[in-house]
Amino acid sequence: MTVALTVELASLRDKVARFAEQNIGVRDDLHTLKDFPWDIWRKMGEEGLLGVGLPVGWDGIGGGYLSIAVAGEALLGRGRNAGIALSWLIHNVVSRFFILGFGNERQKDLYLKGLAGGQIAAAIAVSEPGRGAHPKHVETSADREGDCYVLRGQKTFITNGPIADLFVVVAVSRLEGGRKRFTAFLVPKDAPGLSVTEPMNLDFLHPSPHGGIVLSDCRLPASSVLGVEGSAYEDMARPFRQIEETLAMSLGVGGMGAAFDFALDLLRKPGHDPKGEFKTELGQLHSQLHTLRIVSYEAASLLDDSSHDAELPSLLGSFGDLSGQFRDRFELLTNREGLASDPMMNRMTKDMLLGGDRARRTALIQQRKLGERLLSGKERDEIVP
Repeated sequence: MTVALTVELASLRDKVARFAEQNIGVRDDLHTLKDFPWDIWRKMGEEGLLGVGLPVGWDGIGGGYLSIAVAGEALLGRGRNAGIALSWLIHNVVSRFFILGFGNERQKDLYLKGLAGGQIAAAIAVSEPGRGAHPKHVETSADREGDCYVLRGQKTFITNGPIADLFVVVAVSRLEGGRKRFTAFLVPKDAPGLSVTEPMNLDFLHPSPHGGIVLSDCRLPASSVLGVEGSAYEDMARPFRQIEETLAMSLGVGGMGAAFDFALDLLRKPGHDPKGEFKTELGQLHSQLHTLRIVSYEAASLLDDSSHDAELPSLLGSFGDLSGQFRDRFELLTNREGLASDPMMNRMTKDMLLGGDRARRTALIQQRKLGERLLSGKERDEIVP
């Protein structure tokens, strides 16, 4: 485990920061843009930023999850747009975790270079209308008919759904002793029987598009199965959620850092005269931000070193607590100093609040699970002196 950045990671951070400043931070329209900014996406592909977690042999940068975390923090921190960063993150994680991690050689040959170059945009489809993503409630089915599977159902709240060329769809493929068994499928947007619904009208995270798909007798060859048939929930859906939550921490740090830096710029303008107590509060916020960065990097490095993943829930829980403290202090300080009236400050604070709420929910879930394990005695057995 390490939180010290190598020369390669520092170089990646600086490269992404420059890209974000030149292509995202200068765009005032992104927070209200309804159409996806394909010009930015294409440039990301040209710079290799859509294949951060993919090997060089597949036209990627060759990094791991820590590389994605470092790049994500810089992308949001300097670009100051949470929507672009979210779409970028989901694309990179789907590419690395699902297709690189579970794809066979044919599937990798078919998709990875296009994903790295931006010719293919990826999305994960698990949640369903009115049911969410809990395995007990997922109803989308995949029935085997000869050499094919026929998918029927509907998915919703898919990040990148309206722009995706490739969906990883999780469906019920059989029942085993009354228990649902799930299989993941690689489903191209142009697959017969797949239709993309209208983008959801959300008042946050612009310009990241969210939407759904309808699968009406969507017939797929058996070669579309990703990973092991019947094991998708245990192998993919559940681990993906933890990976997504872990890497979202780096976006949270980027968003908090961007808001903090912008607040400093406003405070340095004439008319502000910070006193001693205020300077102490500012120093406390800065220290918390550094701590949060270290926690996010450490958590991402645990994803790359699965032998230590038992420690990951503790980091997720601690991050949620610390980020909530940062958010509350920051909001109090900016309101007291009259900074919240600035339109850009208001937008960044709104994004930070959304991320903070998610981090706190994650913290409560992880801490409850840890408490249950402690009471059962299982956690003590996993502690290595």
